[in-house]
Amino acid sequence: MALKQTTALAFVVALSFSILSYHQTFQLTSTTASQYSLLHDMPLPLPQVSSTAIYERPIDEADFIIQRAYAETYARMARCEDSEVENDCIIKVVDAFRQQTLQYNQQTEPFENANAQNVDAPQPLPWWFQTLLRDIPTNGAYGFWHHFSTSSTIPPMKFCAIGKNGSTEWRKVFKELNAPEFGGLEKSKFNTKKIVSEDAPMTVFLRDPLERLLSAYLDKCVKDGVRKTQGHCEPNAIFARDWMDRRAAPKDDKENIMLPNLSDAAQDSDKEMFAAYVDLFPLKWNVHFVPQAIFCDLYRTIGDYDTYYMGKDFMSELDRISTTYGGMLPDTLDQIFDYRSQLDKLNSTDGENVGADNAHGTKAPTKVARYYSPRSVRRALEYLSIDYVTLGLEVPDWAREMLRNDGASRQH
Repeated sequence: MALKQTTALAFVVALSFSILSYHQTFQLTSTTASQYSLLHDMPLPLPQVSSTAIYERPIDEADFIIQRAYAETYARMARCEDSEVENDCIIKVVDAFRQQTLQYNQQTEPFENANAQNVDAPQPLPWWFQTLLRDIPTNGAYGFWHHFSTSSTIPPMKFCAIGKNGSTEWRKVFKELNAPEFGGLEKSKFNTKKIVSEDAPMTVFLRDPLERLLSAYLDKCVKDGVRKTQGHCEPNAIFARDWMDRRAAPKDDKENIMLPNLSDAAQDSDKEMFAAYVDLFPLKWNVHFVPQAIFCDLYRTIGDYDTYYMGKDFMSELDRISTTYGGMLPDTLDQIFDYRSQLDKLNSTDGENVGADNAHGTKAPTKVARYYSPRSVRRALEYLSIDYVTLGLEVPDWAREMLRNDGASRQH
C-alpha cells in the first residue's frame, strides 16, 4: 500500500511541477510561419479542430498530429544566419520569442491604451517545447562529441554522431580510422588531426524517431544498472530516485540503496510506465531523448548531408557508405559491425533488423507493441515532429495502424 501511495504521490508532484514549469519558463507569443519558420516552404499553422474531427479528415491522424505540432512549435523558430550555429542559433531563437512578448507588453500597458484591443493576446507555446529550448544549450546536445571526422576515407569526410543511433559503435569506427595518425588505437580520437576541407562531405545515420525514443527509454530507464549509475532517466527526482540516493550516499553504502522509485513501482505495466515517461520526461530533457534534427543543426542543414538510415536495411546502408567512401572504411565497418556476414545472412534468410545485441543494444524494433500505446504515440509524434518534417522520415506502419485502430474503436 505504501508503495502505491508513493507512486501516486510521485505522479501528482510530477504533474504539479509540469504546470509550474510551464509558468516559470519564458512566455512565447504567437507568430506566423511566414515570419518565423525553419524552412521557406513551411506550411502555415493548421486550424484548431476537435479531437473527433481528426477521424473525419482525409489526412492520416499521424500526419495531422505531426503537421499541427510542428506548425505550433518548431516552425515558429526564428531563422538563423549560416554563421549562427547550434547554441548561438538557439540563443537567437529564444531572444526572438522574448522580444515578441516584450513588444506585446509595451503595446498593451497601460490597459487603457486605445490600441490594445487590436493586439493579439500572447499564446505561449507548449510547455514541453519551452523546456526543450531551455535545456538543449546545456544538456550536451551541442557537445563537440557529436562531430567526427577522418582522412582515412576517399574523400575525407565528416560525420554527425547522434546518441541512440549507434554512436558508441561509431566512436569505435572513427577511432579505428584515425588510429594510424595517432600512433595506435589507444591514443586515437574520433577526429582526425589533419585539416579537413570545409567542402568535405558530411554524413549522418538517421533512425525512426519513435523507435529511437523507445530505445533510449529501454537503455537509460529500464536497465536497472544503467539507470542507477548514469542518471540519464531524467527527471531523476521522479524516475530514478535510486540514482539520486546512490549519488548522495557515502561511498561504502552506494551499493546498498534499496529505496523504491517510480520505474520499479510500475514495471509490471510496460505501456503505462512508458506512457508516463513520455508525458513527463520533457520536464528535464536528457540529451538521449532530444530529437535527431537538433543535433548538428540537421533541421537547417540536412540538405548538405549524405544521409543513411538505420532500421531493417542498416546492413545494406553500411555497405552503401563503404562503397561510397572506400579507403579504410569498408574493413573498419566490417570489424565493428560484422556487416558483410550479416548482410549475407539477411540476403539468404530474408531476415530483418531486430536491434543491436551489445551493451547499449535494446532490440527496440521488436518491442514497440509491448511498450507503445496510442496515447504515447500521439504525444511522441508531437515532440518528434521536427524529425519527420525536416528530415523527411516516414511514420512507421505499426504506429499509423495503432492510431487508426484506436480511432475506429472510439467511433463505436
